[in-house]
Amino acid sequence: MNRVGIVVGLALLAASSAQAQNVKLRFSTWAGGDGLALLQQLAKEYNQKNPNVQVVVEVTPFADYARKVAVQIASNDAPDVGWLAERDVPAFLASKAVLDLKATVNARDFNLADFPASTLALWKQGQGVYGVPFSNSPQVLFYNKDLFQRAGVPDPMQQYAKGTWDYAAFQAAAKAIKDKTGAFGARIMRLDPKAWNSGTLAVLWSNGGGAYDKNLKCSLNSAGSVRGLQLMHDMMFKDGSMPRPGDQTTFETGRIGMYADNVSYSAQMRGASFKWGIAPMPKGPGGRITQLGQAGYVVFAKTAHPKEASDFLKFLASPEVMARTAKFFPPPRKSVLNSREYLASNPAIPASSIKTALVSQLGSARVFITGTNFLRENDVITSGFDRLFQPNANVKNVVDGICRQIDSL
Repeated sequence: MNRVGIVVGLALLAASSAQAQNVKLRFSTWAGGDGLALLQQLAKEYNQKNPNVQVVVEVTPFADYARKVAVQIASNDAPDVGWLAERDVPAFLASKAVLDLKATVNARDFNLADFPASTLALWKQGQGVYGVPFSNSPQVLFYNKDLFQRAGVPDPMQQYAKGTWDYAAFQAAAKAIKDKTGAFGARIMRLDPKAWNSGTLAVLWSNGGGAYDKNLKCSLNSAGSVRGLQLMHDMMFKDGSMPRPGDQTTFETGRIGMYADNVSYSAQMRGASFKWGIAPMPKGPGGRITQLGQAGYVVFAKTAHPKEASDFLKFLASPEVMARTAKFFPPPRKSVLNSREYLASNPAIPASSIKTALVSQLGSARVFITGTNFLRENDVITSGFDRLFQPNANVKNVVDGICRQIDSL
């Protein structure tokens, strides 16, 4: 080869090497606090182990997450890999927005058998596997031990141990806290009204209702749903024990007795000035049913780097990494969930509480199943709930109107 050929060959090799060094992956998440810090640390560690890949973590608030990613996909500006919540999976699968990960998860070193079949059902379509769950988290009830003590009421764990922890006891405890301490007794929904399902679904399901029936028709106006929503309405406007919509009081301020959320919320309790704990959600006429907040890793179909994105997903879903993220996101991997290390992974919560409030509730927890039109339906429900949670609202009339709108879409 002459000198010109050698120079050209070296130039091509250098260009190829530079291209390999410049693979940039965008990882999309709604994580916050210490959970986000851990993901950013994991991205750095992956970059160090794979110098040809740079992972950039992008954050969008949960309530806006699915809509933003859908817009990014439509604009050919989609992330490469990211999170997806259970409620958004059907729509993303129907629009072919995520890649089939069958080759990745069927690799021997992935150990797909470590995931119970039930945790993968939502992410499968035909023979394909379109996501890997990393969080299998039943919602728990955070409670302020100091407020319960000041109100002279047995706390939720004490009542659960006696078999008396139901929604009547929940309402009574909330009212006692309000009457005797001036603090709110309980908050069910999160601050963002678009995330109405968090906490609310546990109330509806345990009262025999729900948002949708088995045919994905609106069931917010069913007898059980009306019973649960009426409970919340009464606590807001009769007892005054629950904050009204728009009130920004949060549990971590010490001014709320009870609050429903995933165990990852404990990251926001660092430095709290009061004693707190976690307990199972209350029982209702329909049983003790809490929402299973399942979320998974996906590779978005429009990625320019499917191999690198799949490899990064495989890294995140490995037993070693999942054991680290388990501190915030209860893991579906059996080897991690059943380990002593997992039960002791959250220094803020005793292992016995994790076992009672979280692990023992997995069997009755329920995933929120939605249809492909959920983004539009969620807008209807959000605006409907704004009318519902008003002082003189007739609960049945309002939810009848919501269901008529939803079923006409």
